[in-house]
Amino acid sequence: MKFTDIKENLNSIVSLVENAEEFVVLISPFNNFKGWDRLKNAINKATERGVDVKYYVREGEGYNGMDELKVTLFEVPGLHAKMYQSEKETYISSGNLTNDTNINWYIKLDTQEEVNEIVEQFYKKLILPVAVPYQT
Repeated sequence: MKFTDIKENLNSIVSLVENAEEFVVLISPFNNFKGWDRLKNAINKATERGVDVKYYVREGEGYNGMDELKVTLFEVPGLHAKMYQSEKETYISSGNLTNDTNINWYIKLDTQEEVNEIVEQFYKKLILPVAVPYQT
């Protein structure tokens, strides 16, 4: 695993989405995309390329500022953890997908073993069983 440069944290997530070919999983309890056109554009272009984009937020957060995004949205009760993944890269983080200046860390998982463990222990066991498709 490797810490990303703090100045590049959010750019790393935009690049992850821009470079995805198969899927993107965004897990961020809180979000605010107002004024964050680069990420919104990257997500929408990914879906237009046929990339399966799934976004998981905390229950009750819904489409907070995400109205223009073409994603499959799920709500997860009590969600606090953050993970950003494509078939090429996986990050775990303290940072939500908000366009703010909070101090956060992002760790890029380097090995397939690390990726498999976080996907198995976190995503498959804790997120998927309780995730509910967002209802407007």
